[in-house]
Order: sequence, then C-alpha cells, then structure tokens
Amino acid sequence: MKNKETRNEHQLLYKVLQHFDGMQKIDVFDLLHKIEVLLFYASSPLEQKDIIQIIQADRETSCDSCPFEFTMLPNGNICQFVGASDLPHIYKEQKRNFGFNSIFEAYYFKTKYEPLILTKLTKKNLLKSVKDTAEEIEILEFLGKNKITKKDKNTKRILLLDL
Repeated sequence: MKNKETRNEHQLLYKVLQHFDGMQKIDVFDLLHKIEVLLFYASSPLEQKDIIQIIQADRETSCDSCPFEFTMLPNGNICQFVGASDLPHIYKEQKRNFGFNSIFEAYYFKTKYEPLILTKLTKKNLLKSVKDTAEEIEILEFLGKNKITKKDKNTKRILLLDL
C-alpha cells in the first residue's frame, strides 16, 4: 500500500515539476514561496474558486500581509521581517556581499492589498499600492513630511510603521 502511495506522490510531483522546466531555480523558489503564502490563506480542502478569489483579490480585501518572518528576493538575498502596521509589512534585505553596496539598506514591503507581492520600498511604489484607498491621504501627508525610511531616533523603528 505504501509503495502505491509513494508512486502516486512521485507521479504528482513529476506532473507539477514539468511546469518548471526551463525556469531558473531562483524563479521557482520565488513562485513556491508565493504558493506557500497563498496556501496560508486558503481553506482546506483546496477549491479552485477559493484559490482564484485569493489570487484575484481586489483592493477591498482585508486579509493581512505575509505572516512569515523572512522572504526571498529574486537575486537570492533574504529579506528579514522588520515590522508591521495595519498597512505595510516591511522587510530589510540581508545582503550576502560585504562590498561597497552593503552599506546601503534596502527595504521592501507587502500590503494587505497585495499580500503575495514583495515590492521595493520607495515613495512611488508605496503611493501606487495605496492609490484610491482609505490610507492614501495619510500616506501622502506622511511622505510630505518624512523620508520613506525615516527612523525614530531612540527606537530605530521605521516611522512608517506607526501610521
């Protein structure tokens, strides 16, 4: 019986892996991470309509951002979870090299509107992600007064997380 179950699992695995044929490993890892996040939000047993609803969630969705403490970038670097608020979950890139570029901090974010997408934290990207939402005005006011990655002098916490 166990042999039959193992054979069925292998057949299913081969069938799934055929879709990755020709892809770069890092792209497959990125896709698998997105699938893992999607499965976190899906109910069991899986139903196609639920998966489609999660993937195509419109801007009214109130689901939280990614619940994981780290995520991978396409370049292979790890992004460590920094903090979260009602809107963004912020991650800091942990660079593997110690060259000149490692002195600059790179931040990324996910929002409740796009929980599967890790985006570089820039003014332009943040404003694009909150366009036509209730948070847009608050974010605009914040960015008018502060740099996007401005930190509290005492706690070193990114101020954007306190909105």
